[in-house]
Amino acid sequence: MYYAFDTEVFSHDWLFVFKDLATGEYTRIHNNNYQLKQFVTEEKVFFGFNAKRYDQFIMRAILTGADNSRVKEMNDYLIAGNFGWDHWCLKEHPIYLNVVDLMDDMQLGLSLKAIEGHLGLAIRESAVSFDIDRRLNKDELEEAFQYCQYDVDMIEELIKLRKDYLKTKLSIGRMVGIQDVKALSMTNAKLTAAFLGAKQVPRYDERQYTYPENLNLNLIPRDVKAFYDQMKDESISSEDLFNRKIDVELAPGVVATYGFGGIHQAIPNYQEVAEGNRIIRNYDVASLYPSLMVLYG
Repeated sequence: MYYAFDTEVFSHDWLFVFKDLATGEYTRIHNNNYQLKQFVTEEKVFFGFNAKRYDQFIMRAILTGADNSRVKEMNDYLIAGNFGWDHWCLKEHPIYLNVVDLMDDMQLGLSLKAIEGHLGLAIRESAVSFDIDRRLNKDELEEAFQYCQYDVDMIEELIKLRKDYLKTKLSIGRMVGIQDVKALSMTNAKLTAAFLGAKQVPRYDERQYTYPENLNLNLIPRDVKAFYDQMKDESISSEDLFNRKIDVELAPGVVATYGFGGIHQAIPNYQEVAEGNRIIRNYDVASLYPSLMVLYG
């Protein structure tokens, strides 16, 4: 049984909305630990967005018996950037869940709200403040449920859009005997590694990089070349080095940010309208970095 789900947490309230992807039926649960325990079973698979970093840990905390104050504590702990498994209540009470995060293998930093905007759908924000320091009244609770349900519907739409992608993950997993829910919950990198039987090997040569022989170094801005040459400076720790970035203005108002993980460049707050004979085209280079790695060994 497959469900789309989402959760909202307030100071004195928590709520979940689940949608059966086969029947379209919604299940609402509010401040009821027992009801959630009865609903969440091993044969159910839950699809969320950012679920691996947030929603699943809220659910796990409740399933361990957390009261409302502890659920809020977990919420604040996660929002502060901490990892749910490091929270003491989950260290003491590990619980297995079938959770698939649609955020995996998507553009880093892409939010559900951004996807709604890209699809031309309404972007709905909560009309109920998350800072309310009391129990929600009846109208506020209904509004919170409606807000949560809207995101659940969007998750269902995302599942439909990525149906072929998800089917491919299932097919790859089945070829090597990986259970469906396990294959769906793995990132592309982990699934590929499992498919190939790869084993993790420690690497210590990332600072021994040499520039390709056919690279014209004269075309590289001097500041950028000096930035990457820092990798030869043994007085700089790897932790410090690989967190460094440099901004270079390549054209008036066009700044490129270089780092050891790649390059990003965009015109700030750029707007364009496609009208008349003017169209907007978006081009993407498929597998740029893997291709470069293969090309240069």
